[in-house]
Amino acid sequence: MAPRREVDVLGRIRDILGKFVGQKFNDVTIAGVREQYEVDGRFADLAILKDDGKPILLIETKKVRHHARGFRVERRFIVTSEDVVGQVVAYVAILKKSGIYVPFVATANDKQLALFKVPENIDELVDWKAIENRRYDRVIKDFYKFRGQNLISHERHNFSEESFKKLLDTVTGIYKKKYGIEEKRQELHWIVIEDLRGFVDFLSPFIEEAIAPNGRFRPDLRQRLDEYSQRTGYRPTPDGLAREMAYVLMNKMVFYKVLERFYNLPRLEPLHEKGVVTTCSSYIKKLNVYFEKAVEVSKDFEAVFRTGIYDVTENDVVENDEVLNALDWLIEYLGQYKIEELGDIIGYIYEELIPPEERHKLGQFYTPKPIAVPRGIKKI
Repeated sequence: MAPRREVDVLGRIRDILGKFVGQKFNDVTIAGVREQYEVDGRFADLAILKDDGKPILLIETKKVRHHARGFRVERRFIVTSEDVVGQVVAYVAILKKSGIYVPFVATANDKQLALFKVPENIDELVDWKAIENRRYDRVIKDFYKFRGQNLISHERHNFSEESFKKLLDTVTGIYKKKYGIEEKRQELHWIVIEDLRGFVDFLSPFIEEAIAPNGRFRPDLRQRLDEYSQRTGYRPTPDGLAREMAYVLMNKMVFYKVLERFYNLPRLEPLHEKGVVTTCSSYIKKLNVYFEKAVEVSKDFEAVFRTGIYDVTENDVVENDEVLNALDWLIEYLGQYKIEELGDIIGYIYEELIPPEERHKLGQFYTPKPIAVPRGIKKI
């Protein structure tokens, strides 16, 4: 596959926000947009400065992973994952310790932006040893509590001026107490939808690289697709199939975590973090063992867990540490919510992620069931 053109997320967001410098939002003048804002020898990607020259908002557009030999910058990441949120929170905690309180932080990639309110006692909510060691995934002491109390929104931005104008209105309005946080906080089901969509956005390119190196399907997969196309009349593009496979894998993981509460199934935990697997191929292989167990125990849901050409196998994801971390993240994330009580989230994501023409064809052969507990099944 031809290398993907990396979007200059930092530059594009900087240029958009720069258009608002000198303008007032809720009686707060946007005094400047500073790139690479220094924080005690570290650098936040963007600082949005208010009238007094101090930041009202820090935005991080990359993830920095430190290791013994140095560090690595990741441009692909899930914006609400603990490591990237911990990174920007570390910056505001350091600033708070030096007497500068930054009331908001955001994380952004080329598609999504997550906005957080910063508690005034942020210096008490972080692990200073983790900050010192740049272990950003461990900075926030109780991450899901912090997230639940302080995540304001998680939305698509599409690099539109309207999105960032809305962002500035929100942070200045809450800062000036024109709006209450709850007034601007997104409903939980919309936040969950964006989180799950972010996982699919993240995983799809890694699948595409594996199934279609150099932009063409692998020979073994091409043969299966030829047979499938003759049988069904549907032949997806590499990008389309990768996205559908990522969606289907996410769907299986969501269903499994729901079914855990209603059937006597082995508990699915972060397999990489627990040391059960060390490679992406072994992770996918192990997940498929869990999925087969769900069919066996429930005697149902074959349409969810056995999806033919859309199944992700151990050969269908390129080896990458960030994929391991993303799979762990999704499992940990799903343990925080009862997804089945939030409406037909999966169906909504299906409609949003799969283009209409492909959805129509795909739906003939794979239609996701709503997450619902079969009648008569009692929680184990």
